[in-house]
Amino acid sequence: MPKGIKLKDIPHLLSLKPLPTGTEAPQLSLTAEEGTWIKSKDFTGHLNILLVFFRSLLDDRTDDYLKSLQKEISRFEALNTVIFGVTQFRTERLRQYRGRQGLEFHLLYDPLALCARRFGCSGRIRPYCKPSVILLDRNGKIILSQRGYLPTSDLLSKLASLEGTTVPETDSQRTFTGIRDPGAPAASANSVTAVTALGLLSDSDSNFKLLDVRTPEEFAQFHIEGAINIPLDELPHRYQELEQTTHIICLSKTGGLSEAAAEFLTSIGASQVFNVEDGLAAWPGASKQH
Repeated sequence: MPKGIKLKDIPHLLSLKPLPTGTEAPQLSLTAEEGTWIKSKDFTGHLNILLVFFRSLLDDRTDDYLKSLQKEISRFEALNTVIFGVTQFRTERLRQYRGRQGLEFHLLYDPLALCARRFGCSGRIRPYCKPSVILLDRNGKIILSQRGYLPTSDLLSKLASLEGTTVPETDSQRTFTGIRDPGAPAASANSVTAVTALGLLSDSDSNFKLLDVRTPEEFAQFHIEGAINIPLDELPHRYQELEQTTHIICLSKTGGLSEAAAEFLTSIGASQVFNVEDGLAAWPGASKQH
């Protein structure tokens, strides 16, 4: 252990802190539970953004908090504010959860908790969102950043002060076009067979790159010639090494990890992203060599 570091300090070293107020917020680009692509830059200049990061879909405290936001949704809208829940669960589970809780605001899929990490709302090692509340003003500046769930009354008071007004009455029905249904359809990550993937890569004028998301040890043991190795858990920090955000084929041992990689890439705006069904196990000739 490095000199000067005590055992009691380790949990703090492994924990990220939410970004400080007054700083410019990182760009958010995630897929909502219904398939729309949500980008924070689309709201710059005309709407405030409330981000609620949460970790579990089986937690009464989270359920109650999201429902409390839903109960006051017209007040938030009257204060020019759009609400988004952010978590690491996939869209199909978020659709079910949103319907079960009766929420009108969108829940965003944050694969590998990349967005949470950028906002300081994730652990350094495990990819999950820690319960946190982040409030951005119309110019994309962080005006509130806190671990845990802040009471809705405090949020409304903060927003009212920001907007130079008072908290609206409970029967406020003022809404704005696009607050509850913002964004355009997100690009999808499609599955292809190994034979189709090989054909795409073999084309003489192909722009596709093959991304292998297995561990370095697995990659060293055997890999497809020309493949780029970026392990799945390192992808959020290294995807720039691909040098492109289009025409990418993702590959793993059996197709599960590469599916998550493809979903992550599409969530940050990549297009023409494909996942190889059944992975390396189905690649022509690979089974004889591996």
